[in-house]
Amino acid sequence: MHLVGWDALHDVPLTHRGMDRLATLIRRERDTAPGGFLLFDNGDALQGAPMGDICVDAPGDHPWPGVLNALGYDAAGLGNHDFDFGLPYLEHVIAQLRCPTLCANVLTGAIAGAKPSALLTRSLPCSDGQTRQVRVGVTSVLPPQTAIWNHRCLEGAITFAGGVRACHEALTALRADGADIVVVLCHSGLSDGVDATGENFGAAIAAEVQGVDAIILGHTHLRFPGPDHVGFAGVDADCGTLHDVPAVMPAHAAQDVGVIDLTLTHDTSGWQVTDHSARCASVVPDDIPDTTVTRITAPFVARTRAHLNTYVGLTSTRLHSCFSMLRPSGAEALVARALTRTIARAVAGTDLAALPLLASIAPPALGGRAGPAAYVHIPPGPLRERHVAMLCPYPNTVWAAVLTGAELWDWVDRSMAFFAPGPTDGTALVNPAAPAFNFDTVHGVEAILDPFAEAAFDVHGHRVRHGTSRVQALTYAGAPVRADTRFLLAMTSYRGAGGGNFPGLGPQAQLVRTPVELRDAVRAEIADNAPGPDTTPWHFARAEPRRRVIQTSPAAEALLSEIAQFDPTVLGLDASGFLRVEVSL
Repeated sequence: MHLVGWDALHDVPLTHRGMDRLATLIRRERDTAPGGFLLFDNGDALQGAPMGDICVDAPGDHPWPGVLNALGYDAAGLGNHDFDFGLPYLEHVIAQLRCPTLCANVLTGAIAGAKPSALLTRSLPCSDGQTRQVRVGVTSVLPPQTAIWNHRCLEGAITFAGGVRACHEALTALRADGADIVVVLCHSGLSDGVDATGENFGAAIAAEVQGVDAIILGHTHLRFPGPDHVGFAGVDADCGTLHDVPAVMPAHAAQDVGVIDLTLTHDTSGWQVTDHSARCASVVPDDIPDTTVTRITAPFVARTRAHLNTYVGLTSTRLHSCFSMLRPSGAEALVARALTRTIARAVAGTDLAALPLLASIAPPALGGRAGPAAYVHIPPGPLRERHVAMLCPYPNTVWAAVLTGAELWDWVDRSMAFFAPGPTDGTALVNPAAPAFNFDTVHGVEAILDPFAEAAFDVHGHRVRHGTSRVQALTYAGAPVRADTRFLLAMTSYRGAGGGNFPGLGPQAQLVRTPVELRDAVRAEIADNAPGPDTTPWHFARAEPRRRVIQTSPAAEALLSEIAQFDPTVLGLDASGFLRVEVSL
């Protein structure tokens, strides 16, 4: 939903992203293409910016189909976040698209208006002066974990098959129907090696599905070709190939258009791909916004701006996430209080009300792949809807789970995959492969953490070591957490349904599922304006000081007094615009 170059949360224009500027780049690429040109969208289109939420609140004509129709897209694949607002809403949007909507790995259930694949016929001018038809088959796959991540709105409606299996079946059908060329819209990223079962199976499709001519990747918000995947097995990150199949991943938020050029030769046996290249072309400030896109999106921008300016309440303290990698922040504490209040009401009068009630929440924005502007930063004073959107970027409801003390310990330890061990001073504190949305803080307990110990869990939530832990101590109400003590842990529906692969949430888990939207719970907490308890959910173990480097918002330089105990030294801005600060732990 980055349809315009506009940071809606901070209400400032952006010149390096947005579909309005990307449209100008697309038209330029199309005009200079020597032969035929096919244009695809690879999913996660309906969620990701506040405009997406505004469109849900007032369903009708949606700007995304309007933009794709105006630019003449040839097909659109679905991503996991396209299901965030529920199946009926997705189907309502699909009905407005003129191009085919594709999803090949629906195993049970159906998506009205979507189909596994499409066969597109185009006429190509050839070097001998003749024009010949080429039939391009297109299919699309997404992570089967989508049904888990969106359990709250897909349970009983849809399940998904594995992406590699679904791609193989779709390709076989396309070739049988006469496809000369097959393109895969793979809403999945790359892992180092061939992994057909994880959420990032792009390399597995290239290695295991014969007959794929081009792959468009997605999901992880990275770029390919480029340095994000250097050294991966079977991957040429310079030329843009996966096991010799050309591929692109055009970043996120309408920053790039991925371009795959296929050189085709026609002979008595039909069409053959005889050469290829892959690249990402990026939006630059000189790309003037496309007037058609501006016209389509203008009323939605106005509606979004008006909504985000709506007054909600007050805060007497500054709320920000600039240093959430060093200590728990008030921003997360506010959301944690909203979670526990909601669950306390839901279990009142039941046996669960007697259990100690805790809350687990990740920083809502902590830079990373989203860039140096992706931090919560709310000054003292009025709280508006834009601040609620900062604190709750995803449309989740409030859930809870019953965990034992042993599971709670593992829960905290799994979050510690966020930290890179770093053998020497001056290395990064944070593991760049670990997304911040899986860096949960458990509010209501106190944890003492050693980020330099060997990690017990990897960034995907899989246990990789036994007999080690980055959690030195875990206490509740001043006493050590016993392995057999039961706790009620409030969380988002994403986490409760298994998102992030946290311990204690298997099929036998005892869950409390409320229909309360987290944003509504946060609004209620803001309106109450009651101060939260003065607690410290976690802090680093006291040991021989080691110097580590963090990336944070440039605005954090004015707030360094808040982390004086870490002896911060500013190192300057890096190439991506992050402020680099060296700290002592």
